[in-house]
Amino acid sequence: MSTNAFTKFAEQKFNMKINWVEAPASDYQAKQALLLQSGNYPDAFWNGSFSTADILKYSKQGIIKPLSKDMLQKYAPNVWKVLQEDQKLSSIAQAPDGNYYGLPAYNYCQHCDFSSKLWINTNLLQKFNLQMPTTTDEFEHVLEVFKQNGLIPMTGAVRTDGWHSDPTPFLMNSFAYNVDTNNANDYLALQNGKVTFSAITPEWKQGLQYMNRLYKKGLIDPQAFSQKMDNVKKAVAQGKVGVFAQGNSGGVLDGGTQNKDFGAWRTVAPLKGPGGMHYAAFYGNGFGSLQFVVTNKAKDEQVAKLLEFINYIYTPEGTETLDFGPEGKYWTKAKPGDKGLCGGPALFATDSDKFYAGDSRQNEGWNQMGPMFQSKEFRCGFVLAVPPFSPKGLEETLLYETEKNYVGNQPKEVYPNASWIDPAKTQQYALASTNINKYVQQWTVQFIVGDKSIDQNWDEYVKGVQNLGLQDYLDTTQQAMKKPFDTYVEYDKPDESIVNFLASLK
Repeated sequence: MSTNAFTKFAEQKFNMKINWVEAPASDYQAKQALLLQSGNYPDAFWNGSFSTADILKYSKQGIIKPLSKDMLQKYAPNVWKVLQEDQKLSSIAQAPDGNYYGLPAYNYCQHCDFSSKLWINTNLLQKFNLQMPTTTDEFEHVLEVFKQNGLIPMTGAVRTDGWHSDPTPFLMNSFAYNVDTNNANDYLALQNGKVTFSAITPEWKQGLQYMNRLYKKGLIDPQAFSQKMDNVKKAVAQGKVGVFAQGNSGGVLDGGTQNKDFGAWRTVAPLKGPGGMHYAAFYGNGFGSLQFVVTNKAKDEQVAKLLEFINYIYTPEGTETLDFGPEGKYWTKAKPGDKGLCGGPALFATDSDKFYAGDSRQNEGWNQMGPMFQSKEFRCGFVLAVPPFSPKGLEETLLYETEKNYVGNQPKEVYPNASWIDPAKTQQYALASTNINKYVQQWTVQFIVGDKSIDQNWDEYVKGVQNLGLQDYLDTTQQAMKKPFDTYVEYDKPDESIVNFLASLK
């Protein structure tokens, strides 16, 4: 970090000297805790991880000090503007006491916010004279035809190996709202501002019955809940698969492949279930931790310098420079007339392939480290280098598919990532969250594959969830929510200009 080109650029531009305390990526949280416990902590943490519980704990102890509103307005007006306008940022940066205690790493990413996806081979649909399914019944019929023709109808991988590679949440959203983040929030839903638990509802039971029927018919790969992604990749490459679950098709298709079916893999839009539900799982409900905080060892003039620095980062050019280093080696300004990813004027021509080549050991930029601000303007500012549905057009394909099929299908209100748990309850709450999550995950798979009977064991399952302290967990969860997260602020409907622009390039 001390010799990095962006470090030197920042030190010169803002007339400051940074003395780094470094830690391996695999051990940074342990290092952070040890520094804080020892009392020998730095003036600021740039790439830390401070949960809401940490913020409440260390601010009460006086170790993390708030960023004053006067200093934010004076030295970081770009940051202040976003704090006032963006609920993602304010929900984690502003604690219940009204103070701002730091900043997260901000990344506007449509395909991340709607990352529970199924991909279907449309060449197979054409071959067997099938339409893109829009309901759970139509989807079941498509899978049946795939099976009759010797294919693996639908596959996936163990959820801890792939990125949204478990098909269960996508299918469940035709019955009851469900996300898959490996915590108990996966099963939370909001009804008029009240927190509810999807996984014990009659609709959840109906979703399990649907998936169990698919499994018994051989329409879900028996390995879908246990295999690694490598097996999925091999089966898809061999032309054996009709549908697979994955947040990004490149995780299976390996961007540079010349597979003749590459451009044929398209997303399945949320399927309408028997009750009319067709939710898209939503993952853009804010941030769960702060990466940048200042401590009580920082002097006001040091905080002012850091805020001036971050104010620069809160511009598209500042974030581009932070990510890829000073202009010239890995990026240049776009030429007049260059189109950006979303169809508007481009800002940057970025050679990210070169930047990430080999073992990624470059010394130019900080590569998304710390309180970056990858805004929508920044994201859309990249020069459109390749058309969607081509082997290297993965980002363009994802943007098109996400805008067209998922945006606007999520619930209007979801539970926010930043929930402010009373520090006195943190340990008990975390234990309940872990136990409930594991229990529901295990029983869900057992119900789907038939190891447990939905008809005979359902009451036993519900009672088991309740006995793990579900009501106390829900009460604490409700109390910890400052307010519901409104998904329609950014994603009320698809951006037709982006959809039409990318479609015109196919």
